[in-house]
Amino acid sequence: MVDQSVQGSVRGTLLRGGTSRGLYVTPDRLPPAGERRDEILVELFGTPDPLQIDGIGGGNSHTSKVMIVDESDRPDADIEYTFGQVGIENATVDWSGNCGNLTSGVGVFALLSGLASAESPETELCLYNTNTDTYVDQVVPITDGEPAVHGEYHVDGIPGTGARIDSYFRDPGGSVTGQLLPTGERRETVTVDGEDYPVSIVDVANPNVFLRARDLGLDGTELPDELDDPDLLDRLELIRGAACERLGLVDDRRNAVDERPAIPQIALVSDPQSFGTVSGGRVDDDDIDITSRIVTTGTPHHSYATTGAMCLAAATRLDGTIPAEFVRGTDGPDVTIGHPKGTITIGVETATRAGETTVERVRVGRTARLLVDGRLFYRHVPG
Repeated sequence: MVDQSVQGSVRGTLLRGGTSRGLYVTPDRLPPAGERRDEILVELFGTPDPLQIDGIGGGNSHTSKVMIVDESDRPDADIEYTFGQVGIENATVDWSGNCGNLTSGVGVFALLSGLASAESPETELCLYNTNTDTYVDQVVPITDGEPAVHGEYHVDGIPGTGARIDSYFRDPGGSVTGQLLPTGERRETVTVDGEDYPVSIVDVANPNVFLRARDLGLDGTELPDELDDPDLLDRLELIRGAACERLGLVDDRRNAVDERPAIPQIALVSDPQSFGTVSGGRVDDDDIDITSRIVTTGTPHHSYATTGAMCLAAATRLDGTIPAEFVRGTDGPDVTIGHPKGTITIGVETATRAGETTVERVRVGRTARLLVDGRLFYRHVPG
């Protein structure tokens, strides 16, 4: 038996959602929002440590995440969820944004946990994200009364295929800042160490800072190992911190890495280009509309953050932004982004209101799978 005076435990579930993996729990399994909850999550994930060897984290931003999921009291939602990005080298939990990849697992967890009832051949759920005050309509395929695992849908960055889960993010503009263009500008300049960098700051699903790859001396097709350069990442964090300061999320850009490590995300964009992927495959420039690389919590992403992809796809539809400068002309709603492990396609629905473009809805297809269900242990802090 485990000595409960030495270690406590949390009943939770590990799910792979899209190209991320995270801990899903119901709120009764954790203390209320606050310092103690964050301390337990930091301990569970093995933070601070770049390998997170003493916890369930995987040493990167896309495996150091938590979703707190419950039934919703809202008349217009079935399920509500809260996302936390657990730090890796810093003992922090950032609750300010959403995760598109792990959102794909929310319906699966809700059905497996009895928070919602399955209906064949597919279950439609309305999810409410508390972080961003937004709604997601989700369609989960069902087999034998449970979320389907097997299917023909492939997600670049995940081996094999699975059952496709479609998530439709409603009215995603201004998710964190309240404005599609938080500063009122489609393109502006931030200055770091005397160097000027043109950027576009756009808030769709999560705020993102977009800049040209070439403005950092890059061609835009670099893979994560090539981007994992301390000088480059420090420069990107300074640019992100400057944008964070401009958005009023921090008082001092130097504090962004501790106070707002996950939001905004920062991404490099370039023309549609052919390149070799991390897994040895190849992306052809004719098959994509834009090339991009995204950095999350100071780490080059192995594929692409889904909320970042949704924001980038929407930004390509806003004339005057840096992403719109590079995107291939397309008449349809879909935007295909080339990333280190392949591609991701996002559907974007826009409208014109009072002469301004608004983003009505974005769509993404993902797969999700249950990995572990049981007790996870954390050490009690002495005293």
